[in-house]
Amino acid sequence: MASPLLELAGVPLTAVQAFLDRIRDLTEAHPTADRSVATLAAEWMARGLRPGDVVLLALPNGAGLLAHVFAVLAARGVPALVSPASPAGRQQSLVEALPARALVAMRSPAPHTQGLERFALGGAEVALFPETELPGAKPGEMVLLTSGTSGFASGCVFDLSALFLNADRHADAVGLRAGDTALVNLPLYYSYSMVAQAFSALRRGLELVISGPPFQPAAYLRMLGEQGITVSALTPLLVRSLLQHGEPFPEGLRCLGVGGDVLAPEHVKRLLHARPRGELYVTYGLSEAGPRVSTLAAHAEPEHRFASVGLPLPGTQVSLVPRGPDGQRELFVASDTVMKRRIGIVEGEKQHALKGSRLLATGDVFDIDADGYLYFQGRISDFLVRGSEKISMASVRRLAMMLPGVLTARTQVVRAAEGDDYEVVLTVADERCSVEHLSRELFRLLRLAERPRAVQVVAADIAAASLHK
Repeated sequence: MASPLLELAGVPLTAVQAFLDRIRDLTEAHPTADRSVATLAAEWMARGLRPGDVVLLALPNGAGLLAHVFAVLAARGVPALVSPASPAGRQQSLVEALPARALVAMRSPAPHTQGLERFALGGAEVALFPETELPGAKPGEMVLLTSGTSGFASGCVFDLSALFLNADRHADAVGLRAGDTALVNLPLYYSYSMVAQAFSALRRGLELVISGPPFQPAAYLRMLGEQGITVSALTPLLVRSLLQHGEPFPEGLRCLGVGGDVLAPEHVKRLLHARPRGELYVTYGLSEAGPRVSTLAAHAEPEHRFASVGLPLPGTQVSLVPRGPDGQRELFVASDTVMKRRIGIVEGEKQHALKGSRLLATGDVFDIDADGYLYFQGRISDFLVRGSEKISMASVRRLAMMLPGVLTARTQVVRAAEGDDYEVVLTVADERCSVEHLSRELFRLLRLAERPRAVQVVAADIAAASLHK
């Protein structure tokens, strides 16, 4: 039997292990679980994991999750992370769509399947499926799932070396250095958290502290001080929560990054006022790009640039392509960290995002000023950003259409001062299908953050009549 790899994309396994052993894990999830990458990798190989087999990891934040990621890579497998809060049916759909050879979760995962093998590994439970499908990827690759922007069962395939390169470029852009202590409190299944935070910390020799949702402003600020955090990253939603809370930041926080959605210029200004000696970096990216594209060092820029997401990272070229008769221009990104290919079921226009080798159509509308600074204008693609969650309308409709008795499903975005939301309208063949029953069944397929604010049900004859009004 082959031995686990001795290095991962040029990083010795001993350095990876030393990084894991230094992590301060505040999640309290199985603190005594084995974090030995070599031991976990050897177990995977003894169980018959093949080179290129995709392993779906549905695990909560923690050092254990990172140990599983690196162990799968060392065993020549391909890790793919998914929210541990995803319904069991959703996880099984991902297994089938990728396809994945194994599913790892905190509780016994996956329905009963003929030939299924179950075992415990590293504080988690594994469902290993029979060798009925060829490996879904290749050794040395990793999958970043993109459930918000291109569907609930899709992902992007990258070489691990490309993700490390993107992590290096991000680390340079925000000035990470040995001696820093970085906090990860966003979910590690976010591409930003895994690449720009965890991988950057590994590559730069940072100390890593891992916490996790839920986010509470007072607890977050207290944690920064108690753990000696010098580097942290938040979403705009969490920034707004902090600004509303009003408590000052600890002096030790040198570098604060914000990404995942648009940060309003007035919030940039307020953050700078709250931390007059601190560094503030506003970043833009998307999973398909590997994931960071641009960075604005807001603390070093004039106020008129607070609406920008900065300059492209080194090695990243951007261009604007006219899109439609309304004058919108879509951002195209060319980089050696852009995804290699899609995997799984891709919804809507995102299936056509790759326009050439390492050339990505983002689906986002931008402007670029004379100095090359990027300004986000809006989104073309069929998804909604609610809070920090991206919700694919196409996937919601597809899941709704799976419900017994549903003939058609329509999503409608509702604009409001407090933020965008959406509703679902279901057309049913039998008017006896109650809205309560269908709402309950649809909600079982969606995570809490993805659920519509309302579900409407109309009989087929009424819907047909309304089309001719």
